[in-house]
Amino acid sequence: MKNFDPKYNAIPKTEIHCHLEGAIRTQTIIDVARANNISLPSYEVGELDKHVKVLDQMKDLHAVLAAFDIFQRTITSPEVFERISWELFEDCAKQNIKLFEVRFSPDWAFHGHNLDWDACLEGLIRAQERAEKEFDMAIGIIAITSRGMGAESCEKTVDWAIRHRQHIQAVDLADSEILYPAKDFVKPILKAKDAGLKVTIHSGEDTPASYVIDTIKSFQPDRIGHGIHAIEDMQAVEMLLEREITLEVNPWSNYLTNSVPTIEAHPLKKLFDLGVRVTINSDDPEVLETNVNEEYRIAHKVLGMSMADIHTCNRFAFESSFIDKAKTDKIWNKFFVNIAPDSN
Repeated sequence: MKNFDPKYNAIPKTEIHCHLEGAIRTQTIIDVARANNISLPSYEVGELDKHVKVLDQMKDLHAVLAAFDIFQRTITSPEVFERISWELFEDCAKQNIKLFEVRFSPDWAFHGHNLDWDACLEGLIRAQERAEKEFDMAIGIIAITSRGMGAESCEKTVDWAIRHRQHIQAVDLADSEILYPAKDFVKPILKAKDAGLKVTIHSGEDTPASYVIDTIKSFQPDRIGHGIHAIEDMQAVEMLLEREITLEVNPWSNYLTNSVPTIEAHPLKKLFDLGVRVTINSDDPEVLETNVNEEYRIAHKVLGMSMADIHTCNRFAFESSFIDKAKTDKIWNKFFVNIAPDSN
């Protein structure tokens, strides 16, 4: 559920793992559908929510990914993409998120309506610049290449991200590890790294620790999305520690995708206690009906992390952020450096 408890809402926050395609407001979906004659199961927010939100634990990750069809059809123009981006930044500001990295898959998001990638990026940048000024935030952009769209799509996305590296800080390889082996994507991802882009890889979400080990060996990533099943093998944990790889952890998402059997079983605190650089994020806040405040509540009240622990997670996010250091240092010094969080 969305959470605006002042105990958590008042805390300056970071978020470095959030999918733009999973962060579209239900009312926006309805507005866009009406303007573009798109058929929906309902044009009333409460009823449509039943079709576009995952509120209960599902069978597996793939079942959750299937819920994104309506979201994809909503991205009808660069102007709509700019609106969606701006509304996400507004929602971040309401939660007091001060450092925020947004990611999206251009080939997946834009191919449904055959949109111009550059025009959509320009809309996102306009929203980014406006939000940074109005909300006093630092915002970064990550381009996702979706495994399910194949190696050729990966190459196209990487080349596009390199061409726009003035605005795009990193690339991410996402989608099912089980169905699409890493070997097909190593060459383009390393090309991005060689070009100066940072790299994060979805790994170890619904797959065993061996996948995390292979990901580290194959891609040498700066960060890993999820990575929670590294807890099952100390070799994986030791590799994360030795290489100082930050994990972008999303507790409620991991529960809803059945990547953990219960929310109480989530290994966030265990990884933290082992010294792994974990961060706390929402993943797909609208699809999963969550926000960073709620993820903090889970970390604190359910998983037993102290508020000081959560502040440390914020520091990990800043230290591993892909955003220009001058921008992140300014935000850190203004909003975070003087925080003395409750140790409870």
